[in-house]
Amino acid sequence: MLSPTDQDALTRALAFCRAESDARAHQLDAMLVERPWRDVARFASYCSQTASLRLDPWETPPCWISNIDAALKAADDARGIRGAARLLQKMLALGLSRFEPNPLLALRQQNDEYPR
Repeated sequence: MLSPTDQDALTRALAFCRAESDARAHQLDAMLVERPWRDVARFASYCSQTASLRLDPWETPPCWISNIDAALKAADDARGIRGAARLLQKMLALGLSRFEPNPLLALRQQNDEYPR
């Protein structure tokens, strides 16, 4: 079961992706016909984090990190796993969802530690 914080973030991720383009909105609508809302919303979180963090296609967004400790110890960081894990740690410490569509903006809104 999703927490209210995760539910809210996933809902906003879907809205973020729908606003991205008509093609993305149609893609999400088609996915929702065949897949559960939660799965489609997680995909939207991935897409929105990738866009808002300006990640390259091979880089890891925070929403993909399932085990922070293991990710921090990753031997190969070519996909940015350690950085995603550190960002996720900060997000969770401030009560944000791992599915937050724009992690850096949310962190700035919660904590003045991050540059504007």
